[in-house]
Amino acid sequence: MTDSLFGLAAGKEFEIHMPHVYFLPDTPFEISNVIFAEWVIVAGLIVMAIIINRAVINGRFTKLRGTLELLLDFLEGWYGSFIGGRKNARRFMPLLCTLFLFILASNYLGMLPTIGYPGSLFAPTGRWGTTLGLGIVVMFAVQYVSVAELGLWGWIKHLFHLGPLSLLEEFVHPFSLSLRLFGNIFGEETLLAVIVFLLPLVAPIPIMGLSLLFGAIQAIVFTTLTAIYIGSVLEHAAHAHGHHGHEEHSPKAAHAH
Repeated sequence: MTDSLFGLAAGKEFEIHMPHVYFLPDTPFEISNVIFAEWVIVAGLIVMAIIINRAVINGRFTKLRGTLELLLDFLEGWYGSFIGGRKNARRFMPLLCTLFLFILASNYLGMLPTIGYPGSLFAPTGRWGTTLGLGIVVMFAVQYVSVAELGLWGWIKHLFHLGPLSLLEEFVHPFSLSLRLFGNIFGEETLLAVIVFLLPLVAPIPIMGLSLLFGAIQAIVFTTLTAIYIGSVLEHAAHAHGHHGHEEHSPKAAHAH
């Protein structure tokens, strides 16, 4: 009996994790419930940004504004401890906070009762395509920061100075980020779906409570690792600039002048 229940639950779980195409199926431009959910999240974040921006311009203090200011202050201090201080954290807050809010909204979207069932919306971070896209964004962002800090020629020299494993690591880091986030969210949704199937009335309540905390932790972990990657680039650039500055003021340089 138990085996048959788990078999049914597993079958149901397999079904609800399959995306459903709304428009243009079997084409490069197909629109599934995963893509539509991403649009919903982006639209919601844009609307929230407009509302908060108007409140700031008008000088009005609202509970939403106060809550987000506390959140931003916490994130700035948190990221600053990994990226070289609040000044650097403030510089990259648009990227880090955008990633944080999108991932947080995506994680929480999977907690809605109808999310994931056939034809409904789908938690984007429960699909590897979404998390891989986020990882690619991080990879390009880190390389952009590296070029901006070192210059194009300095960035090229930096890549040549890296060993094969270190060079591979530059691209594996974002890949591992995407897998970590996808695996955690997919596993959480799978566990929740099985528990809902077996004990639909009582058991999901504490699990969903933990999911609120777990979703926020996953968003912080992803963006913290991004901050660490950017911080390592800034540290290398500072070391390179300091090395060049030391050479310019060395006795040989002074003698040459």
